[in-house]
Amino acid sequence: HRAASRQLRPPSATVSPAELRMGCCGYLFNAIAVGLIAYAAHYGYKEASSKPDYGPAYALPDWWWKARLPDSVSLIDASDAEGLKKVLFGGDPWLLQCYSGLPFAGQHLPRPYRVHPAFKDALGSMGGGVRGGLIDCEARLPSNKSVVQKLGLVRRTQPLLVLANGGAAPKQLPSSAAASAQAISAWVAPKAEPRVLSIGTQKTFAATCGGKRPCLLAHLDADSGVLEALSRRFRTLEVVSLGEGAGAASLAWGRGEEIGETLEEDEARHFGKRVSLLLPDPDDLAERVAAKKAGNQKAARRAANPPRLLRGYEGDEDVPSLSAFVQEALRDAGSAVRRDGTDAFMRTPLPTLSRKKRAGDGAGKAGKA
Repeated sequence: HRAASRQLRPPSATVSPAELRMGCCGYLFNAIAVGLIAYAAHYGYKEASSKPDYGPAYALPDWWWKARLPDSVSLIDASDAEGLKKVLFGGDPWLLQCYSGLPFAGQHLPRPYRVHPAFKDALGSMGGGVRGGLIDCEARLPSNKSVVQKLGLVRRTQPLLVLANGGAAPKQLPSSAAASAQAISAWVAPKAEPRVLSIGTQKTFAATCGGKRPCLLAHLDADSGVLEALSRRFRTLEVVSLGEGAGAASLAWGRGEEIGETLEEDEARHFGKRVSLLLPDPDDLAERVAAKKAGNQKAARRAANPPRLLRGYEGDEDVPSLSAFVQEALRDAGSAVRRDGTDAFMRTPLPTLSRKKRAGDGAGKAGKA
């Protein structure tokens, strides 16, 4: 029987050692390939399950997401100090979504370039009024702090969104405001709108105009179209309405008739004008920073009422004229040559604001009494 079976086997059916080795290698290769595919499928499922809001595509490579960033979203380089400063404090409203560039799973933050659907939809619903950006919030800044640490962000809120609103301190959206595109738009849109301030107390005035932001002070009503246009054009500027008529606010500078003196010619060009620009003094700011580092307590106390640069305006109170005035003043304030050695500005402490009582206010109080 064995002899018969040997006779039936054709000579070509003999398996050589080389063919046997190739078959084993092929089998091993197929087993490895199947294992890799199974691992990739498990990894992708695990990754997609960890961030269900992004869908199954969350597990795709970073380059795939980067190539498909929406036109409404820009990549913000956290290592570019000047560029980041311009985004956070430059004036234009930005809505930023945080991601983690760490090589391992970050604390709640998504992997690079993953755009949250609610973030994308919210930017679209605001019609370009707010710019969108993606930023690695785990990246180290020159101060050796991460963006999360520098801005005091809470990673648990997802998506982690930050509104940089026209030069004011960036704010993280609360979890309730980041829950959907509609919630994001409802929270961001009103805050991103330019505003004209009407200030009634000295405390609010000091908080608004005693810091790093310049203030345009105008004896025009808060609903003035001129002031509204200026607030849109100069987003890093606080536009303050002092009002007109009986309810107007007044500013006491401690000079001139307020103390029984006559203003000098150079003082009269700046004090008591219907429109004026009040700016921080760059020289004083540098001195106070250096004194603070050196532990000078006197400089720290002086920071409560820091010197300002004042420039008064006389001319037509229309948008083109006032825009030219503001642009020139901001340019001159940024130049030590133009700032010093000329009468372009007057150095003065922050004035005291008081608002006149309307005729009805006194009668109302007397009636209640």
